[in-house]
Amino acid sequence: MAYEYPSPLLPQSFTELLRRQPPSRPPLLTERGEVQRKVQKRDGSIVDHGPSGVSLIQPMRTSLLSRKWRYVWSKLPQLVFDKKFYRDLHRTTHAKLLMIIYQVLLCHRGPIIKFTLSLSGLESCSEIDQLILFVSSDDIQDFTFCIWKGELFKLPSSLYSCSQLKHLNLRSCMLKPPPGFEGFTRLLSLHLHEVVIADDVLSILISSCPLLEDLTVFSSTGLDSLEVVGPNLKSICFEAHVRSICFKNTSHLENVSIYLTAEGNELEISSSVGLLDSVPEIEFLELDFCYVKGIAACGVPMRLPTTLNNLKYIMLYDICFGQRDVVAVLICLICSSPNLEEITIYALPNKTSAIPIVQDFVEVHVCSDVSLNQLRKVDMKNVSGTKPELEFIKLLLAKSSMLETMLIKLNSEDVNELRIVKELTRFRRASPLAEMKFVN
Repeated sequence: MAYEYPSPLLPQSFTELLRRQPPSRPPLLTERGEVQRKVQKRDGSIVDHGPSGVSLIQPMRTSLLSRKWRYVWSKLPQLVFDKKFYRDLHRTTHAKLLMIIYQVLLCHRGPIIKFTLSLSGLESCSEIDQLILFVSSDDIQDFTFCIWKGELFKLPSSLYSCSQLKHLNLRSCMLKPPPGFEGFTRLLSLHLHEVVIADDVLSILISSCPLLEDLTVFSSTGLDSLEVVGPNLKSICFEAHVRSICFKNTSHLENVSIYLTAEGNELEISSSVGLLDSVPEIEFLELDFCYVKGIAACGVPMRLPTTLNNLKYIMLYDICFGQRDVVAVLICLICSSPNLEEITIYALPNKTSAIPIVQDFVEVHVCSDVSLNQLRKVDMKNVSGTKPELEFIKLLLAKSSMLETMLIKLNSEDVNELRIVKELTRFRRASPLAEMKFVN
């Protein structure tokens, strides 16, 4: 008799489930012999290489209609328990939800290459340790674990034994590797969202992943200092409050997004070391005011030692044009990036006009020979019409021979739109095709 898999809602305790031994796999051949084997192989191939977005519920339901599919779904190398899975079980209690996941794991055969557990109805609890232990093996390559309710979850030591791990995505966890942990030597991407981890541990974790290409860190907790060492790092997205951040051996970085969130009501200036000197291949650069001020604090040359020939897009947030050192960083980036295609700048509203203006700051910092022959689009947001802002726009118009669009979004508070439009339309444009668009 063929083995019948248990119902996903069978009310057994967690202890009973863990004590159960997985049943031996039933034979697949029937009286049709070779025909049955070929059908099984073909169906298995479809499932194993099918779209990753297919809900696990669908093949489980299919197993009720077809005996051969009953065993095919149990060999899926990718187990994804996410919102698509939870959509069909939205009224299920927390305990039953865990029970269903346990049942699926107990019935599974073969390697689990990808495991995702990201359910809005799942809270942090000790039983999750057993789930992670179950899937922690030499086969797992892609592990996603997200807690959306309750307390932060402390990851068990079993996770750190996954030597083949290539992709790690964590949310609302505590990350504390055990003594002797030597890193994930095959890891390609690391995404940490609201993960509590010590400064030195995070720095060591990054440096101990020599193949790491993609790093994302979102955290509301403060970090004192961070050192980023990544010989193969290509993309970094960092949004957290940190006092000092240092880049070393990151010559292959192509995409950089850094937003240093402030604690309380005051902006603290971060010490920024080595970024612009360590990214010769960068294509996309996104920075906020705190990081720009950190660059300025380290001294700003007229041009960088290394020309950023690949840099195509610059996006800057909360920029105060009334501060001379901030403008110096902008000019330095422009002079060092001859192939820029697009610039987006969010001016800091109600701040620029409150700072004394040095009338000749543009003339002091601008390289007379700079040309932006590849610049196609400029997007200026929160423009208040102060002299520093208008002088900067004037500079871009005069140096961009291929400019197509200059989009200016005016700050809605206390802005004389007519005056700004009249003044800007009088500026000389190096590009005959440049079109200025105003949005209030």
